[in-house]
Amino acid sequence: MITTESITELIEQHIEGSDVFLVEVVVKPGNAIRVHVDSPDGISIDECVKISRFVNESLDRELEDYSLEVSSPGLSGSFRVKQQYEKNVGRDIEVLYTDGIKVKGKLVSVEEKGIVLMVSGDDEEIGFEEIKTAKAIIAFN
Repeated sequence: MITTESITELIEQHIEGSDVFLVEVVVKPGNAIRVHVDSPDGISIDECVKISRFVNESLDRELEDYSLEVSSPGLSGSFRVKQQYEKNVGRDIEVLYTDGIKVKGKLVSVEEKGIVLMVSGDDEEIGFEEIKTAKAIIAFN
C-alpha cells in the first residue's frame, strides 16, 4: 500500500544533502500522489523530474498502480514548513492568526519557535502555534 509516510521517506532519502526541501506529500484515494518540493533559490523543472524519476524507479507499478505529480508549491500557497518562511525573509507576507486576526508585514526573521514580522514599523514576535496560515504577498510593480 502506498502511504504518505512511505513517499515522504523516499523523497527525503533522495534530497538528503541537497538544498531541496520537502513541503508536502499527499496521497489521495486511487494512489494519486502529489509532492511539493522547493529550495531557497526556487525549484527547477529538472529537479522535479529527477525526484519524479526516483520515486517511479522506487515504486513497482506491477504491484500497485498510481499517478504522480511533483511540483513546486506555487506562489500563492500557504507556508507549510519552516524552510518556506526562511526562503521569504525580507518579503511581505500575510499572517492569519488562529484567532482570526489577519496582519500583513515584512518577514524580518525566522526563529526556533516562530517568526518576527514588522507591522507598521514595529516588530511582532509570532509563535508558529499562533499561525493558522501564512503566505507571501505577491506584488506586481
